[in-house]
This record gives sequence, C-alpha cells and structure tokens, in this order.
Amino acid sequence: MSNKKKILVIGGDLRQIYCSHRLAQSFDVYINGFDDEHLAVSDIKKADASMKREFDYIVLPVPAIRDIRYINAPFSKKAIGIEYVKEFIKPSGIIFGGKLNEYANEILGKDRIYDYTQREEFNILNAIPSAEGAVQLALEELPVTLNGEKILVTGYGRIGRALIGILKGFGADVTALVRSETSNAWAKLAGVKTCREISGNYRLIFNTVPDMIFTGEVFKRLNSDVMIIDLASKPGGVDFETASQLGIKVIWALGLPGKTAPVTSGEIIADIIITIINERSAIDV
Repeated sequence: MSNKKKILVIGGDLRQIYCSHRLAQSFDVYINGFDDEHLAVSDIKKADASMKREFDYIVLPVPAIRDIRYINAPFSKKAIGIEYVKEFIKPSGIIFGGKLNEYANEILGKDRIYDYTQREEFNILNAIPSAEGAVQLALEELPVTLNGEKILVTGYGRIGRALIGILKGFGADVTALVRSETSNAWAKLAGVKTCREISGNYRLIFNTVPDMIFTGEVFKRLNSDVMIIDLASKPGGVDFETASQLGIKVIWALGLPGKTAPVTSGEIIADIIITIINERSAIDV
C-alpha cells in the first residue's frame, strides 16, 4: 500500500492535466472533471464516487468557479457542483484553487483553502506564458510585422514588463502607459518610453490594467484601425460595445496560459502547490 499523500485534481483545462502529471512524481494523483476522450493512458487515475473522504489535498483550477455554484470544468459534459468537492476531502484536508468565490469559501471552509494565484511567484512565472501568448495572438491577427510598429502597453506590472521585453526583441517601437511614479521610475530604469495618457498613432495596444480605461472618449484619441488586445481579468479594461460601434477591433484574451502554454502553466501550478505543501510540513514538524 502506498504511503504517498493522495491528491485529487478536479476540473479545469489542459493546465490541470499537466499539473497532475507533475504532481504524480511525488504524490498519488487522481483526476476528475475530464471526459475520457481528454485523458490518455498515463500515471493519472480517474477518481470515482466511492472514494469518499480519501484525499489529503484537492486541486481546483483557475478560475475555480463557473456560474457561482459550479467548478470550472470545460472538458466535462457533466456539471460539477461545489458541494461535490467536499465529499472527497478528508476532514483535515487542504483545498488549492484560484479565485474562489464567497459561496465556495462558505461551503468548503475558508480556513482550509489556499488560493495559489495569490502567491507572488505564481504571478511572476505566469507573466511569461501570458505575454508570449498575447504576442502570438498579435502576430496571427495583424497584417504587418511587429518590427518598427508603434505599440502601446498599458500598465507596467508583471505582464506589462514581460510583454515589453518580448516586443522590443521584435524591434517594435514600444511605449508603456504608467499610472504611478514608481512604475515610471522602473520603466525609465529599463530604458522604456512612458506616457500618462492614452493617445497617439498606435497600430497595436496591449491592455493589462483591470480598470475601465478604454472609453469612448479615449477611442477618439486613437486611430480607427488600431487593434486592442485586452489581457485584463474580468470585467476587463475596454468598453467593448463602444469599440464595436466605432469599428475598433478588440480581442479579450482571457486564459492565454492555458491555451498557448498549458504544459508550462500546469507545471507552474504544480510546483507552487508542492512548495505550499512543503512549507506546511515544515511548520507542522
């Protein structure tokens, strides 16, 4: 009989499959919330309804919740209620997930939930696949090369910095919209041009700011043929209805790591979960 701790991964996209593979190097891993056609023969076993209260850890996706009361499980034809998760976890078990809502916290127990998206290393490491995916999307959508093009990146956080580094590698003429003196100082230190207002002759704009900063008034200061790729989490940073009325192309690129780099992104999640488990073990010694 194995002495390994048991982990159940429930729901999510391809990231969770690759997360499971990484976790299986150290734990006894099961998976649920994926129809059979999405799972190849591997080191991951499917959990069944008989495995009540067997798991030391449960891993939920990011975002963890769909429609308030259900786990985000796009590769399952069957809806998975949040209450279903509670059936599998041991009384002393820990639940990992990204961006759980208040309903989930209440049902599952807020004290036993660890939101791995709140870890700084998650956001730093995840910035690279997000930025690379955004640039890949731009290359697919634009009828021109990025070399020499005027590009605006709104926000100079983790993703903004990663984006600018990649874009400068393509030879793009990049400007960063900054909203604080600290960001302005960091950008100048990196040799990045900055601005405080959205206006200008840009071919492409990447938005990383999760506030409504692209309004009808702002669109008047931009070219009508500009393309905006919005990387901000819900509710986004663009007035999509007004942009559509003006004929401005906007792509809301949510969940890029899971679409463009699921292996890397899944392994990042797994490594952070392993780190948290090890930290907890050190405290309990």
